[in-house]
Amino acid sequence: MNSSTHDIRIDIQKLKKLPTLSYTAEKIINLTSKELTHLDELVNIIEKDPPIMSKVLGVANIVYLGLYKPITTVKDALLKIGFKTLKNIALSVSIFSLFKSSEEKEKSYMNLFKHSIATGTISQIISEKFLKEPSDENFTTGVLHDIGLFALHYAFYDQFKQIEENLSEGYSLKKAEEKILGTTHSEIGKWLAEMWGLPEMVCDVILYHNDLPQKSIKYSKTVALVHLSNFIAHKFGYYPFEVNVECNFYRERVYKILNLPDVEELILELKEIIKEVENL
Repeated sequence: MNSSTHDIRIDIQKLKKLPTLSYTAEKIINLTSKELTHLDELVNIIEKDPPIMSKVLGVANIVYLGLYKPITTVKDALLKIGFKTLKNIALSVSIFSLFKSSEEKEKSYMNLFKHSIATGTISQIISEKFLKEPSDENFTTGVLHDIGLFALHYAFYDQFKQIEENLSEGYSLKKAEEKILGTTHSEIGKWLAEMWGLPEMVCDVILYHNDLPQKSIKYSKTVALVHLSNFIAHKFGYYPFEVNVECNFYRERVYKILNLPDVEELILELKEIIKEVENL
C-alpha cells in the first residue's frame, strides 16, 4: 500500500473529513420492516427533514412512474410503494445528503447524484419487470454503488478533479484512480459502507460493481444486475464525472447469471422512464 492510499484510508477510518451518518439516516437504518409501529415513525423522520423529503418524493415518482398517480406526500408514498421501498429510498437520499457541500461543487455533485439514482432506478425496473423478483434491495444497492466517489468528491475534491482530468486524457477510471490515489473508489466505498454498518450485500456491490460479478461469492446476481444497470446509465449519458468515462461491461459474465433480454432491448424499454431523472 503506498502512502497516498494509507493517508486516504486513515482519513476515512477516523472520519477526519467525512461526515458521520446523520440523525435521519441512523434512525432509518434502525427501523425494521417487521415492526408495524414504525410506520408512523418513518413518516415523521422524513417529514422533519424537508430537503430529504423533497428528494424522497422526487425519487419515488421516478421509480414508480406510470404505475400510480403522482406521489405527493410521504404518507401517500407509504401507501403506494410500501414501507420497505420507502425506507430504502429515504436511506439512500439521506446518505447522499451528507455529501452536499459548496456551490462550487454543486454541478459535479448533481452528476454523481443523477448517475446514482439512474442506476438504482434501472436496477429496480429490470428486477421487477424482467426478472419478476422483489427489488427493494436492488434499488438501494444500485443507488449506493458509487458511494466511494461521493466520499472522494466531498473529502478529496482536488484528487477527484485530477482523476477527471486524467479521464479526459484517455486514462481508464481504474488507472486514473490508482495513479492518483493508489486505490479505487470501489475500495474506499467499501471501507465507508462497512464503517457505517451497511448490509454485506451493499458492501459487495460497492466493491465489485466495475468488476466480474462472479468475484462476489454470495451476491453475484445482485452485482451483475448493478453492473448492467451502471452500464445502461452511462449509455443514457448519466456519467458520474463531467467527462464521459468508458464503463466496463462484462456482457457474457452478466448474461450467464441473469436471464434477460439483450441489453439493447432493455435500453429501448427504459428510455422514457430514465428521462425523468433530469427533473430531480
